[in-house]
Amino acid sequence: MDENLELMQIPAPGEIAERCRVLYLAPAVCSKGWLPNLFWRPATQDNPFGTLRVDPWELEVLFAAISGEPALSRAVLEQRAPGRAGFIERSIAHGELPLLGFREDIP
Repeated sequence: MDENLELMQIPAPGEIAERCRVLYLAPAVCSKGWLPNLFWRPATQDNPFGTLRVDPWELEVLFAAISGEPALSRAVLEQRAPGRAGFIERSIAHGELPLLGFREDIP
């Protein structure tokens, strides 16, 4: 792991996963009409919010950009992949949904 990444305040995975769920349920994101299975593997038949399919830092940046809130994962995502958070934010500003990294592909 990059030594600068170790010095950053990295949000806890559970905190980011919960923030993603809360932001997804907010009106700004909900109005997009995206089904939960685009981002999550279902926990049960009645609970669509199981494990994340996509990179949680990227998803949190995406949902925060849509909601107009600051992203907790922005700095750490930019450190891991320079330019990635900005790309996601610009894509949303242009009305596009960027392709997010699969969770298994996270280094």
